[in-house]
Amino acid sequence: MRGVIRVPLAPIRSAPNDRAEMVSQALFGELLTLELLPSSSLWVKVTLDFDGYEGYMDFRMAETDLEAISAFEGECVTLPSPLTAFSWGEQSLHLPAGSKVPEAAWSHSEVTLPTSPMDAAMRFLGAPYLWGGKSILGMDCSGLTQLAGILCGQRIPRDASQQWSRLKVHQKEHKDLETGDLVYFHKPSDDKVTHVGMAIASAIEPCRILHAAGEVRIDELTSLGILRDGELTHAWHGAASWPISAES
Repeated sequence: MRGVIRVPLAPIRSAPNDRAEMVSQALFGELLTLELLPSSSLWVKVTLDFDGYEGYMDFRMAETDLEAISAFEGECVTLPSPLTAFSWGEQSLHLPAGSKVPEAAWSHSEVTLPTSPMDAAMRFLGAPYLWGGKSILGMDCSGLTQLAGILCGQRIPRDASQQWSRLKVHQKEHKDLETGDLVYFHKPSDDKVTHVGMAIASAIEPCRILHAAGEVRIDELTSLGILRDGELTHAWHGAASWPISAES
């Protein structure tokens, strides 16, 4: 069954119940496939069109009307502001950045998308950390980088480990970092990728990192990893430039 997200933010969970861990969020206007569960009339297994991410969602957060789906399958406007007021039918909504609205339903002025993923990511500076989050109201590290890409027409996977697996063919060393490059980290005690941020490079200042850790913030970045108040919080794993193609 096909559907489209009809609420500003739809929690995607690891299991079909409200107590299960939220592993991601789907934004208003996202298209997806829904699979009915024999054990529940309210929960469905979902696969998001954009990145193939799978999880479970309350069925009521999706619209399955064919006319509505067709509208979102056509030309859409991607909203770049952290929150945008929008009327959909009889509802007055505040939609997060990255939401999609059919062009025919968009009566506001023309939107101006960010000039780069870094420009996009900086718009969320100070947003609180939320595991699985992908909006100004709360986001995790890979939610920040994926959303920054969405606002610039770049397609990367949802989780940090998935992103590194896809992008490590574009990898580079610390000395070659440019502003906006994606940097991946592991915990000092484990070499599995668990964190991602975006480099801020300068010829006259130490390298820094924009990332979501407690909040979306900027910390010092060395060849060893992220330093906060002189303490290594995330160990360097690798860095990669964004793919050249928006569909990579």
